Amino acid sequence: MAAPARSPFMPRHTGPRTALQIIEQVVKQTGAQGRGQTIDHVSAGDPLTAVTGIAVTAMATLSGLQRAAAAGQNLVVTYDPGFWSSSDSLDGVEGNALFIQKRDFVREHQMVVFNLHDHWRERVPDGLNEGMARTLGWTMPRSGAVFDIGETTLLALARDLQRKLGGHTMRVVGDPGLPVARVSMALGNAAQMPTIALLNGPADLVLAGYCREWEAVEYVQDMIASGSKKAMILLGEVLSVEPGMRFCADWLKTFITDLPIGHVPVGEGYWSPSA
Repeated sequence: MAAPARSPFMPRHTGPRTALQIIEQVVKQTGAQGRGQTIDHVSAGDPLTAVTGIAVTAMATLSGLQRAAAAGQNLVVTYDPGFWSSSDSLDGVEGNALFIQKRDFVREHQMVVFNLHDHWRERVPDGLNEGMARTLGWTMPRSGAVFDIGETTLLALARDLQRKLGGHTMRVVGDPGLPVARVSMALGNAAQMPTIALLNGPADLVLAGYCREWEAVEYVQDMIASGSKKAMILLGEVLSVEPGMRFCADWLKTFITDLPIGHVPVGEGYWSPSA
């Protein structure tokens, strides 16, 4: 039975929207609903808090929270967690002085932190991949997951990535002169078997965030030793995620028009003595 039409005389909610209302709208807009287990959740704050602005970030660092609060943005949408574990488990940290400082900052500034990870990756196309492609000027593939970037060399591509992404600690596996034209992405955590599957696919190179060195890194090293023409670039977590979350802020603006929305950059967490 169809729902009755809404009467124009019915009262309408015109007050500030809550974090929960915004979060439900965002999750629905990804088109990735109906997921079973997920790490997407409110990790700090009261979801019924009225939202004054939205800050989007790769990682809910204390510095990022401080900048969001200064800008009047009390709903923080973050890809990575704020409490140092993938699920934001508080086991063993509840008495930690830094945890208390961070928790109290969120409370004092009436902030809400929402982890948007799984639904952003299951959006079509993948939100991180699209954001990275936009930043690099690459065209999203019409089908499959391989980007055709035009032929270059591994060294030239690495330098281009460094220039466009601003990183100084990326790591590269492969012959610097290797011709590269097809790229697959494993942004963020380049999990073992999915990344190995990409390395065995048609791509010349896998552009990744990070992984254990004895997994995909060792695998591509063994591929090269066996005669395969393959390569891998590891950007690090934040450098691989940040373009996608900058794009996320722009994406939110296309359907949330009643609140200010900004991107809070995290920046590369490492430095190199040779940089």
